[in-house]
Amino acid sequence: MSPRMTAAQFRSLLAHVPEPLTVRVVRLQRYALVPLDCAGCQEVGVLLKLTLSAARAGDLPAAESVLGLAERTLQGPAGHDHRPTSPPVSRISRPRPARVAPEAPRPALAGQVARWTGTRPLVAATDASWKHGHGGMGFLTTDGRWGLGRWKAGPQDPTGPSKIIITELRAVQLLLSSVESRLEMTVLLDSLPALSFLRRWQAGDVAALPPGYRAPHLRLLARRVADRPGLTFQHVKGHSGHLLNEAADSLAAIARRRQTLGSEAQARAADLVDSFLTSWNQQLSA
Repeated sequence: MSPRMTAAQFRSLLAHVPEPLTVRVVRLQRYALVPLDCAGCQEVGVLLKLTLSAARAGDLPAAESVLGLAERTLQGPAGHDHRPTSPPVSRISRPRPARVAPEAPRPALAGQVARWTGTRPLVAATDASWKHGHGGMGFLTTDGRWGLGRWKAGPQDPTGPSKIIITELRAVQLLLSSVESRLEMTVLLDSLPALSFLRRWQAGDVAALPPGYRAPHLRLLARRVADRPGLTFQHVKGHSGHLLNEAADSLAAIARRRQTLGSEAQARAADLVDSFLTSWNQQLSA
């Protein structure tokens, strides 16, 4: 991915960046607007470009996370601060807000059913649901943790055509954001294409992404999977009666319908997880 963009492209994307992040983004603009020979400076430019893409997609938590990574990259190894040798460009002022702002994503819901805390070995299941332009993703773990999230594809959605695969992978991202990296865990999913990307990332091929994908989420997930030991990914056949997979599928459906469920979503998700884990543990002890 090239870090370069024109001043007009930068101004257009900057319109989607909220005020708290604007000053930080403008401070790094030269890394995307001038030719740079240093590999570290080029990485900062790529991360800045991903920040702007995430803001345009309405994923402000991801934008802030990637921007923070760009700022940390600037610190560099001792003796090198990654400042480009090219002359600075003229400061680009913040443009007027875009006429139609992207839909802000609703925060993910998460919780834990306390009576399953500490259950080992740790097994998790993730799944996704996609219908009428809305994606839902869900996960649960055998120690009672669960989470669900929902997103809507916009008119300039940078995720490309593989939205179902991407939603499956983002369900895994939601899971890994909730479980400590030191824990060994087996992750079950019913999507073979998603499983293929996860195993390629584990093997170090973090540049592998679904066709047409331009958003930052999966780039961060690929690095996280590659750098996290103790993960085992396994395929399960969907809609075959596997209890954990059926529970994850139900959570994804709740996530997709969360707008209509309103305040009921959290209670329904927690009850569902407790019920499925009860059946799961009864099945194991039978």
